[in-house]
Amino acid sequence: MKSRGVDLTQMAAFVAVAEAASFTAAAERMGVTKSALSQTVVSLERELGAQLLQRSTRKLALTETGAAFLGDCHKLLVQAEQVIEQARTRQAALSGTLRITSTLDYTLPVAHWIAEYRNRHPAMRVDYLPTDQQVDLIEGRFDIALRLGRLQDSSLHAVKLMDVELLLVASPGYLARFDAPRTPEDLRSHEWLALSVLPKPWTLPLLRNGGTLNVRMQGSISVSAAVALKELALADAGIAALPEPLARAELDLGRLVRLLPAYHLPLLHFHAVYPGNLAPPAKTRAFIDLAREQIRDRL
Repeated sequence: MKSRGVDLTQMAAFVAVAEAASFTAAAERMGVTKSALSQTVVSLERELGAQLLQRSTRKLALTETGAAFLGDCHKLLVQAEQVIEQARTRQAALSGTLRITSTLDYTLPVAHWIAEYRNRHPAMRVDYLPTDQQVDLIEGRFDIALRLGRLQDSSLHAVKLMDVELLLVASPGYLARFDAPRTPEDLRSHEWLALSVLPKPWTLPLLRNGGTLNVRMQGSISVSAAVALKELALADAGIAALPEPLARAELDLGRLVRLLPAYHLPLLHFHAVYPGNLAPPAKTRAFIDLAREQIRDRL
């Protein structure tokens, strides 16, 4: 006969009996009959293939297995309560204003997330500020920031949404004028299009087979936004390291060419950041969950 598995009701019954050290007292507390409660615990022991309680006419005691299982049950029941409460909170109608900021490079996906957020929560207002400035979330009264790369403010709580791969790219026009690099060392003789937020001198840590090769780059153009880097690369201005989501369409169309595909740059992390170290408000959590869902569906 196929086992139906252990359920939370059985666990709760066992915990009640163990804590009361009595089937009679536990049954009264739970509002069930003693015989029904006893049968529930017996069924649990049968499912586990282990005795949890030592029964005698005078007292009830936990076996060694029962004592260990009791601690695990406590943890699982608390987690179950938290999951249920979170589901209820998310289902409840949200209202008020959600203030969001992000880098300019992620304006398009964030706009799509906001549209879907409003579809799900029509009573919510959304204020969105795309900027490449590191705004102060508390001073600016922002509920959430979407940031790529290293986080500077340790007082903020961060939830990683995804890893972002950087790709070395150049346009066919640029490569027609200059030989395509065949080795990392060849990059030194090329025009490097840099993000101004990166420290100078510009150094590329190229990864391959568990090793790292640092290549110092030379360039005369630096910009603050990756979307501007893409436009410069398309204009035959040099070689750039672009986030894969930003470069993908141009690579598929042949307007950009990936360079040195056997080498990889360290992954960047895309985070949702919110003030404080406690659980976020329901409106913020709902947006973070939606962003994760949208990213997962895209991948």
